[in-house]
Amino acid sequence: MNRLFAAFLVVLLALPGFAQMPGAPKAVYFGIFLKESKLGHMYQETDSMARYKGKPAVKVLVRSVMNIALLGADGAITTSAVVYLDPKTGVTLAEESRTEASGRVTEIKATYTANSVSFTATVQGVVKSGTLTLKPGESFVRDPSDGPSQKPVPGTRVKGKAFSSDTQTLVDIEILVGAKETVVVQGKAVTAYKMQTTSSVPSTSYVNEDGELLLSRVALGIEIRRLPRELALMTGKNIDLADSIGVRPSGASLEKAARTSHYAVYELGRVTRPLPPKDSVQGWEALPIPGEEKNEKTLRVIVTVLDLPTEPTVPVFAVRDAAPERLKRFLSATQFVPCDDPSFKTLARRVIGSETDAAKVAQLLTEHTHKTIKPDPSILAVRTAQDIRKDPRGVCRDYTTYFTTLARAIGLPTKQCTGLAYANGMFLYHAWPEVCVGQDARGADLWVALEPTWGAPFADATHLKLAEGEITDIANIAADMGNYTIKVLEVRD
Repeated sequence: MNRLFAAFLVVLLALPGFAQMPGAPKAVYFGIFLKESKLGHMYQETDSMARYKGKPAVKVLVRSVMNIALLGADGAITTSAVVYLDPKTGVTLAEESRTEASGRVTEIKATYTANSVSFTATVQGVVKSGTLTLKPGESFVRDPSDGPSQKPVPGTRVKGKAFSSDTQTLVDIEILVGAKETVVVQGKAVTAYKMQTTSSVPSTSYVNEDGELLLSRVALGIEIRRLPRELALMTGKNIDLADSIGVRPSGASLEKAARTSHYAVYELGRVTRPLPPKDSVQGWEALPIPGEEKNEKTLRVIVTVLDLPTEPTVPVFAVRDAAPERLKRFLSATQFVPCDDPSFKTLARRVIGSETDAAKVAQLLTEHTHKTIKPDPSILAVRTAQDIRKDPRGVCRDYTTYFTTLARAIGLPTKQCTGLAYANGMFLYHAWPEVCVGQDARGADLWVALEPTWGAPFADATHLKLAEGEITDIANIAADMGNYTIKVLEVRD
């Protein structure tokens, strides 16, 4: 959640208007709300007389604090971002952001040219640098207006690429300036331009004649509202994020099926982003049921899970290059999954001994992960495996990241899955791994879903997979989080 919000701040700074404020630095305040409960505040300062590398620039500083409870534990997320914009065109020259949660720090620094962005990302001490270059015909998102003195122009549409600090990749982004609408700001009805941003973290924002932000609605149902300083800084009562964005299902009861079911069929509603491709665990098809919005779909999702085979399966891959091309991505190292670090291979070998059978390796690593990590919902940061090994406490994504690192280090293809799992009467956002243990009778890859967090022998059929691959792929479904509806059509052991 914290990384998604930090990414949103950078997108927000690219909206029209931030390069349109001449004069002395101007400070404004915002309250951050979720379902009318106050999460925190945001402070924004714009200096149109700044300089960057000796040249005129617009400097935008944003700081935010969010107080969040998760499964009964309180935590806080602080984010700061500085962006330098060209005063004539509004294009980004450079940006820096820093996010801290539970003592874990992520820092991103990026500089731009006309067709590239160079970055350094430091995630809990792990450094990654690179340069991303636009393809011919592509451009970074520019201010839709012609210059800093112009007002938002309804009907202006801008498409391009934006740098995602969350994944250190270039993502598609589109900004549409709409007509004026009436919104309530500081208790008063005002007219403002509606601006819709389509990206990995979509938003709907409202700005005044000068392009100044008044209100923004983002992922998870969060609203950012312009307020007087004293109201913005007032603290609110922490609300439990898990309960607030969880989904209470309708249809058949799951009370007896949780942790034991092997087969289930659901209607998943209000879906705007595609689910992962069909595999041996989950498949889906779109149903002819109209959604509340034109781009919403209702899907029929079938989940079929297996126990880990007790008969011999296939050996793990001694080296990554020995794996089929389709599986190599599930053996790859990432910033959060450093499976190429020899120390993790040594640790994994110590856990599994001389075992090479994929299913037995998976079982041993699952048991080790469940015993090693202790549950602690107060840790809100998305963490690297190195950090988890040093401080083996955390939540489902930490169990999944740690397991995945060991599994890939030893040659076991592993997906990190994020989605919804049933517990305590509702579907909560959850993470778990899937491992490939061979092929089925049709020659398709045989994936088995595991549950190292809860210590169950498998991830039962009350797990709905919404994204897969890496733990950061949850960004792919950010637009839908908090909006899904679920109807249980069938469930059985």
